Amino acid sequence: MTKLILYSIKMKTKIIAFIIALSSISVFGQKLELEKASPFTAVKWKSEQPIVQFKEQWYSFEKLEIFSKKEILDFCKKQYGHKWKKRFSEDLVEVLNGLNYFPNIQVDLILSKDDESKTYKGTFTIENRQSCLMYNRNNRVAVIDKQKNTNTKQEKTINKIQAIADLKQFKEILDYKSSYAQLSNYDYKTAIKALVIDISNRKGDINVAKFSNQLQSVLSEFGDRHSTIKNESFDKNANTNYSLRLPFGVTVLEGKLIAVRQNPKRGEYDYYLDDYKYIKSINGVDIEMFINTYNYRDKKAPKEAKLTKGANALQKLGALLFKSNKQIPKSVQVVFTNGKTEKVVAVNLTTEKQGFTSNLKKETFKSIMDVRSNKTFDGLSKKLNNNVGYIKIPMMFHPQEVEGLEGFITSTLNEFADTKSLIIDLRDNPGGGREILKLFANYIVQPDQSPWVANVAYLRTNDAKNMDEHSMSGRFLYSYNSEHLSDLDRKSIDIFSESFKIEKDFDKSKFSSPFYMVLHAGKTPYNKPVYILVNENSFSAATVFTSAFKGLKNVKIVGVTTDGSSGNSRKIYLNNSNIRVKVSTMLSFQRNGKTLDGNGTEPDIYIPIDSEQILTGKDTQLEKLVEIINK
Repeated sequence: MTKLILYSIKMKTKIIAFIIALSSISVFGQKLELEKASPFTAVKWKSEQPIVQFKEQWYSFEKLEIFSKKEILDFCKKQYGHKWKKRFSEDLVEVLNGLNYFPNIQVDLILSKDDESKTYKGTFTIENRQSCLMYNRNNRVAVIDKQKNTNTKQEKTINKIQAIADLKQFKEILDYKSSYAQLSNYDYKTAIKALVIDISNRKGDINVAKFSNQLQSVLSEFGDRHSTIKNESFDKNANTNYSLRLPFGVTVLEGKLIAVRQNPKRGEYDYYLDDYKYIKSINGVDIEMFINTYNYRDKKAPKEAKLTKGANALQKLGALLFKSNKQIPKSVQVVFTNGKTEKVVAVNLTTEKQGFTSNLKKETFKSIMDVRSNKTFDGLSKKLNNNVGYIKIPMMFHPQEVEGLEGFITSTLNEFADTKSLIIDLRDNPGGGREILKLFANYIVQPDQSPWVANVAYLRTNDAKNMDEHSMSGRFLYSYNSEHLSDLDRKSIDIFSESFKIEKDFDKSKFSSPFYMVLHAGKTPYNKPVYILVNENSFSAATVFTSAFKGLKNVKIVGVTTDGSSGNSRKIYLNNSNIRVKVSTMLSFQRNGKTLDGNGTEPDIYIPIDSEQILTGKDTQLEKLVEIINK
């Protein structure tokens, strides 16, 4: 019966895909490029059945496109365990992708109310999904399976045969899906063989949480910054020490980890130990080695990002050790130093959240929430001393999903036409889409450098591809002969290709022909100096933005090296453990021939964070940049 249902779903998927391929181009026919979106603004539950909020009304959910309620819910229960309600309400795109279905922006919904069913046109938006998140946070009990309480202390296990089968599937994902597995020199096949031997020699069943940690340690060797392993069945409440933390905050100053604590009176930070601000070791392990060993998730990140993310992970020491399958103690011995002398302190771990969060990060998060929830852009733009224009982009939003955003950016840039220079602040920007990049290109790219080849990428495939691909065109990446590129674009590509050299060779037979992102000058380009301000938390589409404009004669990158990443990631679930494997399917190169992943984009003007910015929250990076501009 199960095989019959799966076959029926696959046949339906093929039929609907064929129909969509024949449909004319319209909003209804536009493929959804977002991973996090929803057609609903809230989901509540009645007798285990979803009641969805749609256009400010509550309805019983019956069907989405070809999939009935039962088909979707059955898949959620099988795939996500006790989190099935949460996944349906917050990650519907991921659910549909798991059913091998990639929805359009607009979809047919069958909803019922008062025993009457009707078909409605639903639109997937980020804002809808954000509204679902907020509803769930205010009604947490609503998305938790009641059966969870009986399993809280039981961690999921699979038998050895199932684990070995999942390892085989994991290897196939790396063989045929992962782009960075082909670029890396890491011998993952031998590593997986070693895991098979290890599992074969174990007694009893395999703990899925520990198994997933082992898979993550393999995946982290490639330098793919978008790759992750997620154990859907994991419940941190099942491990009493998982939430233990250090009783102080950890951050980075001058390339070293320091310990700080919040001063509740001033709302600022002080050094944890005034005379010994640096952390030298924990339980006898040098702090740098500690990060390399346990925070393997970021071991291939650019240097600054690796340190900062290592500091963030170190604060949550219990979780960090758990992810390395290590015992979690109740206390640790920390050696602090001032560079000359040392102080040894026995530190008790705590569940209280006493970590460090920069003022800049708090402000960026607030800006993201203001834009998403309140549609307000207050404080994102201003004129600084001596007529310097400033605009902050807290996230690479999709303008079509945020009403007024495109108009705000356009009007701001037009207003800044008479400024002496422009600062674009992308610090702590987590990424998103590339539409904002294209919008800014109209102002930043100068006529004498247009068309500007900004990005080159290859798609992992065993089929020879030399035509446009949907997942690439959504990123404004087009094949050489694409109808989206002009003859002048192709001439620019030819000139660029004469000097473009990829830093590291890879087997071209396992990848498509190159795709190109080409930018153009607009009707009224901004012809004054442009400074793009970034830090080690500028990620994904934010670092693509940075690298795209680096090299233009009127542009300088300022700050520290970004946490580069651009992977066109895909998610696949392992059949037995339900572990989610996320890998990049694209190699994305900067104009200098280096990949974005693992390298990031280096600044032309280096301005790191200083102690004053860490402790007081004062934005000294921005102040120093303005000083440089005015000099």
